[in-house]
Amino acid sequence: MNIRIKHPFLSSYQGQLLGSLTFFLCILGQGIQPSWAEGSKDLVSDGGYRPYLEWSNSNIAGIIRKPKFQVYVQQGETVNLGSSVASSFSNPQDIVYTSPFGGQNGSCDVNATTGVGFINTIAKETAGPLPNTGGYDPCKFTATETGIYTVEFHSPNPAATNQPPPVRVTDPFPINSDQNYAVAAWDITVRDSSNTTTKPGRVFTNFIAMSMGANAGLGAPSDLGLNSKLYIQTKDGYRYETDMNGVDPFGFVFFANSRGYIDSNGSTLYRSASSSSNALSFFGGVQVQNPNAADTTTNVTHLVFFERNNTTTLIALGIPTTPPVPAKPTNFQFTGGTGGSGNQTSVGVGGYFSFDSTTSGSYQIIIDTNNDGIYDPSSDRVLQNPLSSGFNVVQWDGKDANGTNLQPLANNSPYKAQITTRAGEYHFPMLDAENNPLGFKITMENPPAAFPNILDRNGQQIGPTTVYYNDSNYTTANGTITVNLDGTGATNPRNAARGVNSATGEHEFSSGYGDFKGIDTWTYFPSEATITPLVITANQQANVRGIKSIRFLTDNDSSATVTVGDVVQYQITYSNLNPGNSDAINFVINDFLPAQLTFVSKAITASTPGNNITLNSSYNGSGAVTNSGTLRVGDTITLTITATINNANGGNPISNQASANFNTPDNPSGTVGTALTDADSAGATTNPPTLGNSFFQTANDNVNTGNNPNDTADDDPTLFTALNIVTATPKLLLIKRITRINSQDLNDIVDGRSDVAVSATNYVPAPHAADDNDSKWPASYLRGLINAGTVKPGDELEYTIYFLSKGPSNSTNVKFCDLVPVNTAFIPTAFNGKTPNDGGLTTANQGIAFAIGSNTPTVYFSNIEDSGDRGRFYAANDPATPSYCGTNTNGAVVVNITRNPDLPDLPAASQSGTPANSYGFIRFRAKVK
Repeated sequence: MNIRIKHPFLSSYQGQLLGSLTFFLCILGQGIQPSWAEGSKDLVSDGGYRPYLEWSNSNIAGIIRKPKFQVYVQQGETVNLGSSVASSFSNPQDIVYTSPFGGQNGSCDVNATTGVGFINTIAKETAGPLPNTGGYDPCKFTATETGIYTVEFHSPNPAATNQPPPVRVTDPFPINSDQNYAVAAWDITVRDSSNTTTKPGRVFTNFIAMSMGANAGLGAPSDLGLNSKLYIQTKDGYRYETDMNGVDPFGFVFFANSRGYIDSNGSTLYRSASSSSNALSFFGGVQVQNPNAADTTTNVTHLVFFERNNTTTLIALGIPTTPPVPAKPTNFQFTGGTGGSGNQTSVGVGGYFSFDSTTSGSYQIIIDTNNDGIYDPSSDRVLQNPLSSGFNVVQWDGKDANGTNLQPLANNSPYKAQITTRAGEYHFPMLDAENNPLGFKITMENPPAAFPNILDRNGQQIGPTTVYYNDSNYTTANGTITVNLDGTGATNPRNAARGVNSATGEHEFSSGYGDFKGIDTWTYFPSEATITPLVITANQQANVRGIKSIRFLTDNDSSATVTVGDVVQYQITYSNLNPGNSDAINFVINDFLPAQLTFVSKAITASTPGNNITLNSSYNGSGAVTNSGTLRVGDTITLTITATINNANGGNPISNQASANFNTPDNPSGTVGTALTDADSAGATTNPPTLGNSFFQTANDNVNTGNNPNDTADDDPTLFTALNIVTATPKLLLIKRITRINSQDLNDIVDGRSDVAVSATNYVPAPHAADDNDSKWPASYLRGLINAGTVKPGDELEYTIYFLSKGPSNSTNVKFCDLVPVNTAFIPTAFNGKTPNDGGLTTANQGIAFAIGSNTPTVYFSNIEDSGDRGRFYAANDPATPSYCGTNTNGAVVVNITRNPDLPDLPAASQSGTPANSYGFIRFRAKVK
């Protein structure tokens, strides 16, 4: 686009389990992956009995009991390794490690004679590797790669079936063959290149398999149990301290994931589970995620730390150092499943909850089925599962927590449902754990904000130590197996799904209650809650249905394709159909046009005689299209909305859906029903359509948000695409002002019209007044005068030419030329010494100023043609003057506005001053002759 200016005005967007006397510790949540496991010393520091690390050929729930540790190491750092297993009792590969890229794979031959890598006393275990005082002599290497190394600690005999001897953490531990399939002491310590400064928090694992050597049984000493503290970091950034607090297991596997036990239908169980045999094959197809399995979008295994995590490791693993606050759900609503009934549904039918979320994690919907105003998951109906970022739909079968059909309230008053989303969800399932006399202590150590105002089952505010569990009996998802979790020593309360404070220990059980069971304890950080009403009705129900089509109305560029600048028209029809038996009162149709469309007009084109619904005269593309009225049983109303395709989000599919809000006479206020339109092809035969015809629409998106539960093609928005967007003609506005006389800046804002408040010599004449007042100019941007009044020789005038890429498409190849006004002389030094300077050129002989997206110049140009410049002054009659300037008799100012690579084009402005590089100015000064 070449522009020549001579005049002031131109327009141009996831079992089989332990054998008997074994338990699983599974933790589900989101957050940090690493486990800072310097070693066994961290597991024995809080007393009780020593947990042995297993390296065994046996498996549990498909998990081979050979845990592997991972450690983040930077090139040049030193890795120190030690074990209580020496090679003469196993093999030369007592400790095996692999490097991130396979270039430094190796092993350690732990030697009982020389002591290299050998941890054979509590003192050495506690001290760590030399040169620490009293430390063990480590097997060590210097890292040649940066990344995640893997470390294995091998036992004396992985095939052994004899147990290692149970010992208190203060007693000498066995070494070598007495450990059988386990390792009593082990260590991984990372230090700097000089092997002097320790780098804690570098070691982590997906799971750890351990053995206590025996089960304590009842009446054991109070210190006989597992007292270790473990730190669970979820992959979305939450960290939990888990104090085992004397739990009484035998063998166990500890790991963390986001869902605990999973029911046969794939939903999160949110309950403890039970089995019929030592194999712990759960009833009804209930399963638990294998920690060696790859993560999915819904099933996530988190990492276990033995010390609190290290920021360096988190950053290296891509784990957020600050956990996210879960987003409060928006657009939460219920749609009845019997038809176009808004939030009404018949007894036993149920319907669909829908909502939007800007974060992933999980959701919990609680329907206050006992209508006591308390959203209690231990008594009310709960729907909960993983969620996706974006639009979510949840089906409800119309039943309460006991499986009974929910009945209407008096006068068809609404029930209420509450939704929260959750982040950092951490499940702690234990398999075959026998006894837990003191309960667990679980603490969220880095909550991202204050906890929402939600009360637990004891009426206390939930907080960092709140945990949840449910050990009550249930029926599996397939509906055929009733799981009995009763037994002596059962938890009290049985159901703490509303939450309980674990600061002093919670979820206690005894008398072997946990035998053959999978006990789940979980916690999370919830969002703020959102409420929506729903109505159960036995006899009164509207049946409002809406359809929406769109046709190609006007081909403004005669391209025979749908392009920017063309006009389309939506047709919206709403009916209150039989078998509905209730009028829809307070009925309003709403439509929010997408950003790609500019509203033109609206009209009611058909209506059942006697209907009182009228157009909202102030509708301009957003909000209520009609005023409130009544859509009687049998009524139909049709309206149209006409719009022009603009260049916003150009080339993307244009989606739109109308909605109607209404009440019914038996519930005239406080409960608004919503009926969405379904896409209608309206007899379309081609897509894109020929002029005057409708677009084909999506027939079935397999997502059902309402109307008919047997028809998923009842809720689709209309959808079309504007083609050939780049062929739309751009428009560039140019406005010229005098912005300075001598040393006096002129800051007047010209109104763009002539009236009594504006001098007749300083207004914008037709046809360019609309350009001057265009809504896409930044506010108060066009300063200066059109007529400078009386000037005399020697006066200096500053000319500013403002430009705006108005759209509908980008302006490209924009070359600007302004001929210096007659009787004035270009001042070549007007901006000498000014910075910044284009291309780092000299600050002398600068006569041209340039701005992009700014009120002040962003660069100054020299007057000559050079490699770093895109501006130049051509003297009078210079034969090199570009032809698009016309006749150059007094000098010409030329600027290549869209020169690559700094400004390849001017994007079309979508609104006032947006984007910033859609507007700017060119400025020069001249002296009156």
